[in-house]
Amino acid sequence: MKSVQYFLILSIMLFSFNLPNEEPVLVKFDSNPSGNERIKAINRAYEIELMNLINTYRTENGLNKLQIHPSLMLAGRYHAADMANEDYFDHATHNRINGRLLRGVSTFKRIKQFYPGFANTENLGAGYNSPEAVFKGWVDSPGHNVNLLNESATHMGVGFYQTNHSKYQRYWVFVSSVH
Repeated sequence: MKSVQYFLILSIMLFSFNLPNEEPVLVKFDSNPSGNERIKAINRAYEIELMNLINTYRTENGLNKLQIHPSLMLAGRYHAADMANEDYFDHATHNRINGRLLRGVSTFKRIKQFYPGFANTENLGAGYNSPEAVFKGWVDSPGHNVNLLNESATHMGVGFYQTNHSKYQRYWVFVSSVH
């Protein structure tokens, strides 16, 4: 009986934690993206919640809601996963080659690989535990807030990625565009 109780307690403890994505990523991050990379959403609810927070904030400030664009979602997820897997935090893509982290392509060149339109903003967040926390961080930062309230933006994508194998563990990306 004690072993059954022990197993139940251990099971409850394991499933009560917010476990990070430990599923192997099939994408290699040792080169710049081609735009064909597909990172699986590891927490679609977080991404949806973040997009809802952004759109609510925009309408409260008299702006249009941003439409979700699948290619911008792919671009955001790729960059969040790249930062997490290569353990860096920067707008430009970086590649770990022979153990060294080297700068790859710039922000908008990377996004262009996934999205043929004109991307006009990108916000990054690292270490935030929830969509609300990263959103508040962006609102409280003048430069990031300007991006959230960009009047010319029409579309957006966000990405979230989490792993235990990087400094910040949780990475967030918001991209907007003029379509």
